[in-house]
Amino acid sequence: MIIPKSVRIGGVDYAIEYVERLISSENTALCGLINYDMAVIKIEPNVQDEQGKCRTLLHEIMHGIERHFKLDLPEDTVDNLANGLYMVIRDNPDMFKPAR
Repeated sequence: MIIPKSVRIGGVDYAIEYVERLISSENTALCGLINYDMAVIKIEPNVQDEQGKCRTLLHEIMHGIERHFKLDLPEDTVDNLANGLYMVIRDNPDMFKPAR
């Protein structure tokens, strides 16, 4: 999976940025963060391998989908959905290529 420079969620283009030392409002370290007001997804580049960064991106995308549809999912559910989607993408790469 290739991490793009941006992703569109619910008609909104979110820039994807690598930001070191991401910290939550509770002062804990984060692997990723989505800012809905600024339309940006931030990924911490130094604490995960490439697969971890991809899973983190999908996790933040799931939060964007969750917000778009006004859902209120527990954090572990968002994480499980993101990891499940990552498995499907990795196990079926040809499914996501354009039809010829």
